[in-house]
Amino acid sequence: MFVTIWLDMQIYFVASSRLVGKDKELYSLIYKTISAEYKMVSDKVWKWVRSGVEDLRGDVQAKKENYNETLKCINKADIVIMEISGHSMSMGYILSKALEINKPVIAMYKEEMEPVFIAGMDDPKLILAKYTPVNVEKTIWESIKKAKSLIDVRFNFFVSPKILTYLDWVGQKRMIPKSVFLRNLIEREMKKDKDFKG
Repeated sequence: MFVTIWLDMQIYFVASSRLVGKDKELYSLIYKTISAEYKMVSDKVWKWVRSGVEDLRGDVQAKKENYNETLKCINKADIVIMEISGHSMSMGYILSKALEINKPVIAMYKEEMEPVFIAGMDDPKLILAKYTPVNVEKTIWESIKKAKSLIDVRFNFFVSPKILTYLDWVGQKRMIPKSVFLRNLIEREMKKDKDFKG
């Protein structure tokens, strides 16, 4: 058995294309603040700021590529940072997918735009970060500091072919990654073990 810890933290910053188009200065500041210190897994928001939003209406292939690229970015990132000040089904879906695979998510929103539904979510990996134009950079740094402590540590171990076959079967049957299934099993055992103080 061995443990692997990430040395270069990667961040996926995502926002609604509609909102980026309305306030390019804000999204430029957020992107530049994050990318000054961390590796970005996507520069899509930056491209929108610089060149405008590409219209994908009617282009089925482009929509599929956009969707698949988004899922790849979520999986690749150590932390997902989202700006969620406007109503967006896409942002809600991305937030759900990231939390589903246990990624820390920083959901930033303007002070006057509290996300009522998301604010009701009870997930230890979700950080709701309210900001104003004056404190946006400070909010980003403080939120990333919190999120760093929530990043999972990779732990690899060997299993028999029979166990691997079972894990593959469970993954297909329940439509969850093997790691999520194993994590849930361990967390259930942790709750049962009254002597554990970690």
